[in-house]
Amino acid sequence: MNFDNISFGMNYNLTEEEWECVRVCVSNAPIPYDISKKKIPADILAKIGEPTPLKGEALTIPYYDLTPYGIEPLDR
Repeated sequence: MNFDNISFGMNYNLTEEEWECVRVCVSNAPIPYDISKKKIPADILAKIGEPTPLKGEALTIPYYDLTPYGIEPLDR
C-alpha cells in the first residue's frame, strides 16, 4: 500500500515502515470506555489497513513455579 498522499485534515508523509508502525499501534490500542467511540480503532484500520502479520514460530509461554508464593499453577 502506498499512503504517501493520504490526508486526514493534515498532510502526513510517512514511509511504509512508519505506516506499519501506526497500523500496529492502532490495532493494539485499548478500546475507549465511551461506548459511542468504541469503533474508532476499527474505523481507522479500515482506512489505513491491517498490520502485516509476522511470519515464523510463535513465542513459547514460559512457566514459572509460583507455589512458594501461594499461587497455584493453572491447568494447561
